[in-house]
Amino acid sequence: MATSKLNAVQLENLASDHAGILFVYTSSNGTQTAQHFFGTDFEPKKTEISDKNDKRQEDEFFRVWKNIISTLWAAKDAEMTFREDNDGIRTKFRAATPSKIAINSDKGVNIATFEMDSSVWAKIGLMPTKKDFERTARDYKTAIHRATKASFDALKFRTEDYLKQKEKEAREVEKALENAAKQANKTNEKTQNNTGKETAKDEILVTAPAA
Repeated sequence: MATSKLNAVQLENLASDHAGILFVYTSSNGTQTAQHFFGTDFEPKKTEISDKNDKRQEDEFFRVWKNIISTLWAAKDAEMTFREDNDGIRTKFRAATPSKIAINSDKGVNIATFEMDSSVWAKIGLMPTKKDFERTARDYKTAIHRATKASFDALKFRTEDYLKQKEKEAREVEKALENAAKQANKTNEKTQNNTGKETAKDEILVTAPAA
């Protein structure tokens, strides 16, 4: 695996069919620079099926995204350790969220592009916080996996899809409540019927003439 920082000229000359993951950063004056991650760990393999919902493609996407998160977090962790003895050490990875993230396969085919400027998120957890490091100290493997999953889901987040899902969940809850209410009514009716029968039986026994 490898990564390189690209200035505006290098980014402009980078082939559109590059392999790997590209973080594009846009300055206030519009100048764009980038961080390019490439190599086996950062290049998802393109499946033969072109369906965007293909699970194998999704798994490949998640694999390289997890490698991205692991790399960024490891670099930041190492930086903090080295700075205890040399405060001039800094990682090249930025805390800022990229304006665009492009995911290309190992063959240079674009799998996904995320325009982060139009995203609802100001940050998507690329660089770890103090709280994140507290989690990794307890269980590094689990913490990294959960952090990757959260960031992965945030990256693919769409407000309309989220609202549709929430509406679906609300309908399911409403239906479950309706079914529970119907079942409760049936139980009450059955109980009342049984009680009525027992009461009628008792009245017959009480009013029956003596032999």
